[in-house]
Amino acid sequence: MTCGEFNQELDALLSRDVAYSEWYTPPVREHVERCSQCSRIWSRVSSLLDVMTEPESDREVEVAVERVERAREHLRGAFSRMGRPVVRFDVLQTPIGRVFVGMSDRGVCDVTLDDPDEHDYRLRLAHRAQEVWRDRDVVEPALTELDAYFRGRLTKFTVPIDLRGVTDFTRRVLRATRRIPFGALLSYGEVASRIGSPRASRAVGGALGCNPIPIIVPCHRVIAHGKRLGGFTGGLAAKRTLLRIEGHVPRAAL
Repeated sequence: MTCGEFNQELDALLSRDVAYSEWYTPPVREHVERCSQCSRIWSRVSSLLDVMTEPESDREVEVAVERVERAREHLRGAFSRMGRPVVRFDVLQTPIGRVFVGMSDRGVCDVTLDDPDEHDYRLRLAHRAQEVWRDRDVVEPALTELDAYFRGRLTKFTVPIDLRGVTDFTRRVLRATRRIPFGALLSYGEVASRIGSPRASRAVGGALGCNPIPIIVPCHRVIAHGKRLGGFTGGLAAKRTLLRIEGHVPRAAL
């Protein structure tokens, strides 16, 4: 069980969607014993259970609801500090297949190009998010910009991004990559030089392979020495398509 899955299970318990006797399963117990952060969260909210059972008056019901809401806010805050945001997502049909897009309270935190089904996508996000919901309205700004990009009507993304889930080095690489303009190309070595680590071209390639927001952070604009494509998280066929959309790629790179 992951911390995100534990949070979802705990939220279901506090919402009375599941009884405590059914909730406290071996996976839950093992996770609480193993994870000090979740153990502290559990110790803070477990005292609510007595209040939530068989209230005798409307006021007791109100008090229980208020305490549950405060506990939920505490949970969300704790998981947010751990880098586990609430993620809203939806999907866009594109020339390279279905693209799933996830957004946190700070911005786009996930773009997935390998056309998973929704169930698999939710499970993958659950490993690094406290809650995962499908919500078109929240994700619409990013979907609109991506659709305009694929239609050749947008050359610069303006939606905010959230890079909390990556290492400091990867964050430096991705920020430098985001500044590569539409239609331009850089090599891995050139990106390494731009972040002040000219000998780290191989590490740059590894960081780009961990890019959680491809296209919006345009790692497809980074190629290998000699105008070779190099790698891409969405596959080389998708990389070729993106480069063709941008229209300024030497034929040898395709």
